[in-house]
Amino acid sequence: MDDLEKHIRNKREALDIHEPDPGLWNKIEKQLPRRNIVSVPQLWKAAAALLIAVAATAAVLRMTGLTVVKEQSAISVVRETEQYYTGLLNSLYEKAEPLLTANPDIRNELASGMCELDTISMSIREDLKDNAATGEVLEALIRNYRLRIELLEDMLRIMNDEGPENENRQDYEL
Repeated sequence: MDDLEKHIRNKREALDIHEPDPGLWNKIEKQLPRRNIVSVPQLWKAAAALLIAVAATAAVLRMTGLTVVKEQSAISVVRETEQYYTGLLNSLYEKAEPLLTANPDIRNELASGMCELDTISMSIREDLKDNAATGEVLEALIRNYRLRIELLEDMLRIMNDEGPENENRQDYEL
């Protein structure tokens, strides 16, 4: 220990006889330069809020982008399906046209059945616009087209069986 330190230790009680003014520290503090100190918990809160905002924005953008891709994909599949089945229906109508002209009752019955299926088809297409279970809606649309084809094929079969060459035919049962 050096001499000054020994002297202060020995005379400490004699030196501590005066109390400092209570406002002294406030005066000293006012003269100190101000520093804006951000506490660590506030930084963590800000970082967490920023992270949540970025994640939410990314999720919304991803879902919006996927929805657009899914809608475009579903629309193209529906168009392809409609083109395929419309082609089949048109070829069957071409085969049936001469027979339907000769049988106006069958033509009316066929038109009535097709009208009902058209109404169902329009309802199915509305479900596609609502983005409801696209796979199931597409299957329902295909079933609707298949029913139309079956109806036309059945009418063709009936009209062909009733044709003039088959009028003299006899059916035998065993």
